[in-house]
Amino acid sequence: MPRIRTIDPYFPRTPSLSRVSREARLFFILLWTVADDSGRLRLNHERLIDRLYPFDNDALSLLPLWLGELEAARCIELYRVEDVEYLRVRKWRQMQAIDRPTQSRLPRSPIETIREAREPREESPRMQKERASKANPREDFNAESPDDTGDAGKAAVLRDLRRIQEQAEADGSHAAAIRSVELRGRHMGLWRGQATAGKEPANDEERSLSPAELMGMPVQRPVK
Repeated sequence: MPRIRTIDPYFPRTPSLSRVSREARLFFILLWTVADDSGRLRLNHERLIDRLYPFDNDALSLLPLWLGELEAARCIELYRVEDVEYLRVRKWRQMQAIDRPTQSRLPRSPIETIREAREPREESPRMQKERASKANPREDFNAESPDDTGDAGKAAVLRDLRRIQEQAEADGSHAAAIRSVELRGRHMGLWRGQATAGKEPANDEERSLSPAELMGMPVQRPVK
């Protein structure tokens, strides 16, 4: 069910938000109202748009782009469990101090599972509140995950590509979303074969084709 959430006055200055559009920032905030008390929700595109954008007919076509922007900026984590898609808001406990939170019925994300293995104790509501009150509201979302650019991060990009491909086959209007995933893949070196992330390959033979290039879109080199 929808929930009332709070917005820290320093939230607009979060570094990660500078890398997403204004529309994606609003969508990010609206997500908080439908996420459970652990920051998770089941990702059903049609139902989500019906709840958050009941008066905007173009929102459904823009949703993949917003999701791509927020995931590339590491504001959210998208994951799949038993063929069901889920979304988790990152740094949830630092943004929301919830008294007597309801235990989530949704499965944990891969990143949460890794963290749980390292920190097996479940925090009490009081500990969660104290942690939220001491958090730096300007802290970047990128600091949350220790291994987001490794194999798990690359697997997430490939998973996003499969989802975007399915949607593109349905309406063929997701070039922007594909570009967002491409830029994320380039950041971690996914479209450069064995080259080191952050460095350009010596020649085109060392670089694997990106999703955009496979679709005939113009090559977009990282800005130096």
